[in-house]
Amino acid sequence: MSEKPKTSRRDLLLALGILGATGLGWQAWIHRPRKMAFEPIANLPGWRQTAFEGVSAPRGGLSTTAAFAGIGDQTQSTSAMSPDRLCRALFTNAAEGKAPVAAFSDFFCPYCRTLTERLAERAKDPASKLALTWHELPLLGPSSVIAARAAIAADMQNAYPAFQARMMGSAFRPTPGFLVDTAVAEGLDPAKFVNDLEGQVVASRLARSRAAARTLGIYGTPALVIGRTLVIGEINDNDLDELLRLEANTAATC
Repeated sequence: MSEKPKTSRRDLLLALGILGATGLGWQAWIHRPRKMAFEPIANLPGWRQTAFEGVSAPRGGLSTTAAFAGIGDQTQSTSAMSPDRLCRALFTNAAEGKAPVAAFSDFFCPYCRTLTERLAERAKDPASKLALTWHELPLLGPSSVIAARAAIAADMQNAYPAFQARMMGSAFRPTPGFLVDTAVAEGLDPAKFVNDLEGQVVASRLARSRAAARTLGIYGTPALVIGRTLVIGEINDNDLDELLRLEANTAATC
């Protein structure tokens, strides 16, 4: 009877090494840098868009019409904007030498959480290449609208970043008690917070953001406007850095 060939430790390690290299190569291929493809935005000369996976949109399909359906009177004053009005609405925190960036988000959009955290970290860095303006775009139902109103009310007391981080960092129901407790925890005046939450200034800011989103054709969140480039969906840091480089000299005004 012939003996079975013995597998040496060296042969085993070699085989494992080959498998590991193959696996790493496959992973590298999957996550390889991909050239972004752009297409023009209708009725906005000089503007372009690209899209990635990872978008939260309302039921009814990936379209602007579907996105804004079912929100009732919250969609008042959402007619399309002219380019100059669009830029004024988008980039309220513009800064010299930095790419203007507008970020549209929904507190109940699962894809928004990590991108919001990454953008917030960049915005805190004085050396960052972006001048960031946040926009609430509550497309996912009444709870989204209430949370968006609360965030803007917090912003009216200069507490938006902390309030946003607290809301994005937990699962919550936007009950009056929860929102007031959160406001108090962040040092806000609760009476002013509630009054602002239900007031016209908050409603006007929501309407302005929605009008900008409708003009651009945003159908879901997250969405970024970097200079004159619209990005819908999740974006990795490499692509974000590339767009910030390309749009670094783009003016915040149109």
